[in-house]
Amino acid sequence: MTRSYLMCGALLVVACNGSSHKDEGDSAAPAAKSGDASSNPFAKSTDAVIEGRKIFLKYGCSGCHGLGGGGGMGKPLIDDEWKFGSDDRTLFKLIRGEIPEQTMPTTIGKGMTDDEVWKVLLYVRSVYAGDASKINWVVPPPVTAEMFAAANKQSGDPIAAGKQIFMQTCTPCHGQEGRGDGPAAVSLDPKPRNLTDPTYMASLNDRYLFELISRGGIAMGKSPLMPAQTELPAQDISNLIAYVKTLSASPPK
Repeated sequence: MTRSYLMCGALLVVACNGSSHKDEGDSAAPAAKSGDASSNPFAKSTDAVIEGRKIFLKYGCSGCHGLGGGGGMGKPLIDDEWKFGSDDRTLFKLIRGEIPEQTMPTTIGKGMTDDEVWKVLLYVRSVYAGDASKINWVVPPPVTAEMFAAANKQSGDPIAAGKQIFMQTCTPCHGQEGRGDGPAAVSLDPKPRNLTDPTYMASLNDRYLFELISRGGIAMGKSPLMPAQTELPAQDISNLIAYVKTLSASPPK
């Protein structure tokens, strides 16, 4: 009898230990996944979503894809259509410029660190508005418009504020100095306008520039490659115009 009790006790101990190890393995699985090279290491970070938007604007992604990812000259980022795939690793490589035959400029992503690419991708995930059943990534935490705005305050100086918008929106095509030599310009025909040309810029009044920026090139009888900045508030467009006009100004003598 004693021997039977001992055997039962031993079996219970083994069973409990086996159950304990199984539970530990289940709880460890998500941690292993988060460290996987194929998944976003910042997937659950609110701060990384906010930082991702800053990087998205810093590298001028909004110039093609729109401030909110709704598209323009580039494809929308908020829908559920992907040419090369929707998993984290594929989109990481796409941003990095490592997908054969991709049309998105490769020079922008190659200038980013790995962390910057992951955070930009996290921001893109946060604005997704497509079919929820197609989600095959970890959904990022929600971030309100107020949180984004607080992290991206603009200067009170119109020209400084306009420069910030120019760097965030216009540089992929027009370049850092407005000469029409941005990284996306290589594949564009016609080429982006050189905004430092004083003769050409002097022929344009503020109203025309406002309409061109807000409505896009095609609405003004110009190149359809000039996207409409429909998401920019009127004040931001006015600030942008104030800065753009400085690009063609003659230096003081």
